Amino acid sequence: MGYPLLLQVLVKIKTLAGGRKTPIGKKQLSITVVMIVCNEEEFIVDKINNLLSLDYPTEKLNILIVDDASTDETVKLINSFNSDRITLLKSKERSGKAAGINHAMTHVNSTLVMMLDARQVINLTSATDLSSWFEGGSSAGAVSGELQFKSEGRNDVSEGMDGYWKYEKFIRKSESIIGSVPGVTGAIYMFKRSLYQPIPVDTILDDVLIPMNISKKGYWVGFDERAIALDLPSSDLAKEKMRKTRTIKGNYQLWLRNISFTVPFFHPIWWQYLSHKVSRLLAPYVALLSLVIGITLGTQGFLFGYGYALLFILGLMLYPLSLKLPQLLSIGILRLGISFIALNWFNMLGLFHYIFDKKQQAWKK
Repeated sequence: MGYPLLLQVLVKIKTLAGGRKTPIGKKQLSITVVMIVCNEEEFIVDKINNLLSLDYPTEKLNILIVDDASTDETVKLINSFNSDRITLLKSKERSGKAAGINHAMTHVNSTLVMMLDARQVINLTSATDLSSWFEGGSSAGAVSGELQFKSEGRNDVSEGMDGYWKYEKFIRKSESIIGSVPGVTGAIYMFKRSLYQPIPVDTILDDVLIPMNISKKGYWVGFDERAIALDLPSSDLAKEKMRKTRTIKGNYQLWLRNISFTVPFFHPIWWQYLSHKVSRLLAPYVALLSLVIGITLGTQGFLFGYGYALLFILGLMLYPLSLKLPQLLSIGILRLGISFIALNWFNMLGLFHYIFDKKQQAWKK
């Protein structure tokens, strides 16, 4: 709670000082849309049609797709598009998204790169809106769009997780105003091709490492809520568990490989990275420490310590109870509480997987 409250104060100060103005795109810069795909036959046709319809000059926007050894009809469907704007690179064996990005970047000659996932549809002005930040000698190095969830398929689980995304959006938008964002939305972001540096092939979170490398060079990494990627909402906690556990595993991987990111003043946005990414990893363990402190205080004669511990344990029980009694999720305050507990539990599972599961699992969905 402390970090967003402090951000709110800093944003108001920055806004009073003039702030950063949202530019209007002139559609001048060349863009290569890059997608790394694997077994995306369900989404790839709609996604390519979406990209071919973007409101951007066709001669300045091309599409580069790297297929990572798909075993379904993905390649056949891509080849069915008779367009010289689409380039397909095929991998003979599965190598993962990070390796695919490195491979794709050796074939990119445009000024800007727009990274997308296959699953989400983006709004038609996204390329114009994101590229506008790089025009006219701007200091922008990378800019993230926003991930939103479609209204269809929403349920009590998705509503709870949507609360998390609203919180996340506020954090990113605020960080973008006061400085740079330590991570972008993997479903839609753009960066200067000249600033890219190859990433380790087993990298899980390219959407954090790439912008952190760019901001380290002194460039601004921002957030633009005008550019939107629409995704399907989480249908149940089991699917959300798989996604979040992998994301947390990636956060641990990135942090422990790049400790310098959190060294004061060594990285330009060390404070944002430490507060936004690392503190979130530590949150469940600090919470458990507070439980131990509560019990210890109780044994020393302070009854409020036992009271705190009791409330803490009752709160923890909400998550397993919701698996047996899903109707609990229909109650607003309980839904938020259960989502909070679930996300912190997934956080702990992410550390477990990082320590004991060394498989890359690049395409586990």
